[in-house]
Amino acid sequence: MNSITINGNTVTLNEELIAKQDLDGEAVAEVLGLHARKMAVMAGMEEAEDSSLEAYAREITCIEFSLQRAWGFSQNENYHRFWLVPRCLCSDMDNEDRYPTGQYTIAGECPVHGGE
Repeated sequence: MNSITINGNTVTLNEELIAKQDLDGEAVAEVLGLHARKMAVMAGMEEAEDSSLEAYAREITCIEFSLQRAWGFSQNENYHRFWLVPRCLCSDMDNEDRYPTGQYTIAGECPVHGGE
């Protein structure tokens, strides 16, 4: 099984998608490494000063684009679930309902995205 666990959080890759995208062992390792990096950034967000949260969010966006490339998908920010990052106050329900249209709701009081 292709999975990674860091700080009690587990990411398990979809074996059918691996086969469909014809990913080799190197590509799977890259995807797992990117997930590990994303989990590390998200862990850093938990304790970060509010003033640095936007930088963390930008790093998550870069990782999401890298994951799309590694999986063999086109890069499309509409498929990033930015509202799932730590300390984000943007509406989960509204944004999930709108996924992946790109017509997302940003909470003005969100310490991660409110300034965007």
